[in-house]
Amino acid sequence: MKLLFRNPIPKLVKALSKKERLVFYVALAVFSASLLTYSALFVKTGTYVLPAAGGTYREGMVGQPAFINPILPSGASTETDRLLSRLVFASLADMAETVKHSADGKIWNVRLKDGIRWHDGEKVTADDVVFTVDTIQNPEMRSWLQGSFEGVTVSRVSELEVEFTLQNSYAFFAEDHLASFRPIPKHIFADIPAVNFTRSSFGLAPIGSGLYRVASHEKDSKGYVETLTLESNRDYFERSAYIENLIFNFFKKEADLVSAYNLGQLDGFGLSTAESLSERPILIRHQLHYLSSSRYYAIFINQNVAPNALSDVSVREELSAAIDRDELIDTALNGQGTPFFGPTHQSPEPTASFSTEGFEGLNLRLIAPEESFLVKTAEKVKKDWEFLGIQTELIVRSSRDIQQDILPNANYEMLLFGNIVKENGDLFAFWHSSKTSFPDQNLALYQSSYVDGLLETYRTTFDEETRVALLQKIGDTIADDFPAIFLYSPNYVYITTPSLGGFDDQKIINTSDDRFADVADWFVKSNRSFRTPIAAAKDST
Repeated sequence: MKLLFRNPIPKLVKALSKKERLVFYVALAVFSASLLTYSALFVKTGTYVLPAAGGTYREGMVGQPAFINPILPSGASTETDRLLSRLVFASLADMAETVKHSADGKIWNVRLKDGIRWHDGEKVTADDVVFTVDTIQNPEMRSWLQGSFEGVTVSRVSELEVEFTLQNSYAFFAEDHLASFRPIPKHIFADIPAVNFTRSSFGLAPIGSGLYRVASHEKDSKGYVETLTLESNRDYFERSAYIENLIFNFFKKEADLVSAYNLGQLDGFGLSTAESLSERPILIRHQLHYLSSSRYYAIFINQNVAPNALSDVSVREELSAAIDRDELIDTALNGQGTPFFGPTHQSPEPTASFSTEGFEGLNLRLIAPEESFLVKTAEKVKKDWEFLGIQTELIVRSSRDIQQDILPNANYEMLLFGNIVKENGDLFAFWHSSKTSFPDQNLALYQSSYVDGLLETYRTTFDEETRVALLQKIGDTIADDFPAIFLYSPNYVYITTPSLGGFDDQKIINTSDDRFADVADWFVKSNRSFRTPIAAAKDST
């Protein structure tokens, strides 16, 4: 069979001169490169990155896991254990099919989704929820959640429904208590006395119901846990996580985290502030995620022992005005923070004129925790005050001393300390007059019957618009009274490799484990598609 078509290009090329062939080949090369570049650009701009299941992510942490359990005794519960517990144990809020409450907010009914399983295959039921609450309330357990469930009774309604009865109405019971409440399996712990929980074999091999399950851990010859591996729970009651394995690497100090990342041994780690990045820079490719934090720091004034001059609100106001907060944030937080002028981010900067009349002969004693960014903060405040002639004695004490001596005895004139306000904005624990005795958290020993009434109304109000107005009034009133000198809210810093996708930079960090709040959406494997992510998600469901 004769060919109907012969490629004429070889003959044409042979017919060209040597110089013409060179020009032809150069043009062909340019055309091919342009075609490839255009094709790549077309694929990149015309398609969408879609997450794919699989891959491994290596997280670095300072500390040690001891007992991965969400209701540990307060003294045994560490930041590391709480973070791992969050991944291994699902919250009741996530497991709930419905959450209903009575009109007065005192009775809450929670119905579980059907088919939720513990990692060993047993079904999660209402009995597990009741057992967990009973264990939290057991005085021998001394759970860190005991205060949250004080005065709360729980009863089994059916296999999948429980009823909580509160002594007082609380509008945030679902988003606060139920979100932080992670049931434990009754069939595992029912026969273990509360005092023996931390001695059981389930410390590093927990049976949970969460997104991830513990696969393995490795220790060195001295018993130090070096790594702990979690694997995705493909039987999770919601969509399972994209990343197949999370490997946690544990270090003794923060500097070791940075070194390990710079050596390519980690994919991510978190820092409570950006302060250390100026001293220990990241040398390889990375992404910096600066996350807004609900923490704020202030200098709390104990007027019972502070100099008499501080009983004058105008003097306290002038002390606050004397501090350059922008410069303070640059100095102590490497520029990553938000100035604060009250107990909420809504509190505006005061506009009153500045005077130094009340500063004459004023001597102050300021106590600061022995933590680098807080020491820098205190030193900058001392410098600002002494510039105006205020003698300021700076006393740096260990966190242990502050917790065991300073706070229990209210043994301070001025104390640099932090508060963590939950997303609901409830300030009751920090500013209500009933919370002035240790271990309560009203560090300024602030008392105002007017503010008390507002705080009580706020936590029993379900209407969002009304709550916003109440919170504004609460914050403005406290700020105008200057019971503390509010300084800043530091940004939380999360460092990751550029390959991590799905991380939400808009989330608010209440505690450090909140960086994993959206871990189900993280991915390190991906595909490209002409379908939008929304369309792809609809197709997959």
